Amino acid sequence: MSDTHHRPILDIGLSRLEFLRISGKGLAGITIAPALLSLLGCKQEEIDSGVIQLTTTPKGVLVTNRARCTGCHRCETACTTWNDGSVGSFFSRTKIHRHFYFGDKGIGSGGGLYGDLNFTTDTCRQCKTPECMNVCPVKAIRYQEEFGCIVVDTRRCIGCAACTTACPWMMATVNPQTKKSGKCNLCGECASACPTGALHIIEWKEITV
Repeated sequence: MSDTHHRPILDIGLSRLEFLRISGKGLAGITIAPALLSLLGCKQEEIDSGVIQLTTTPKGVLVTNRARCTGCHRCETACTTWNDGSVGSFFSRTKIHRHFYFGDKGIGSGGGLYGDLNFTTDTCRQCKTPECMNVCPVKAIRYQEEFGCIVVDTRRCIGCAACTTACPWMMATVNPQTKKSGKCNLCGECASACPTGALHIIEWKEITV
C-alpha cells in the first residue's frame, strides 16, 4: 500500500511540475503538509471535502474556497470594471453567476442560493491545447508574455463567439457592448476585491523551488 496517506506531502519546496502533477489528479484524500495548508489558508478537512479548489496558472495557483464565498459578485464587478470599464456579470472573466442559484451541477445538485449556499467561482483553465485559440478565425487568441497566459487580442477579435462554443466550459465570452471576446488575463483583480478571502492567488515562487 502506498504511504501517501501516512505522511504529509506537497510540502513547501516541491517542484512546480510535482505540484501540477498532483493537483491535476485532485487533492481529496491526500494528506497535505501543514506548511502548505497554512499557505493555502485551509484545513485538511476542506481539501478532503472538495471545498477548496485549485486552478493552476502560469503565474501561480488560484485558490477558491467555496466555504468563504458569499455570492456577492464583487469578483465579477472588479474584473469587468478593471478590464472593460463597465460592470457586467455575463462577460466577466471570472464567473459566479452561472451557478448562483442551483450549483455547478444543475437543479437538484444541492448547491447555490436554493441549495446549501455553496457558490462556485469559475474561470479560464489556461489549457495546454486551448480549443478557443485553435478555432479563432482571425488568430486573436494567443499567448502573450506580458500577461503570462493565453488572452484575447481585442484589436483582432471580430466577436464571432467561435471561442465560446469551442471551450468545454464556455469561458471566453463576447461583451455585448464592445462586441469583443474576453477571457482571464490573470490580472488578479477578482482576488483583490474578494472581501472574505474566498479567492486568492499564490505565486509559484511561494510554493516551489
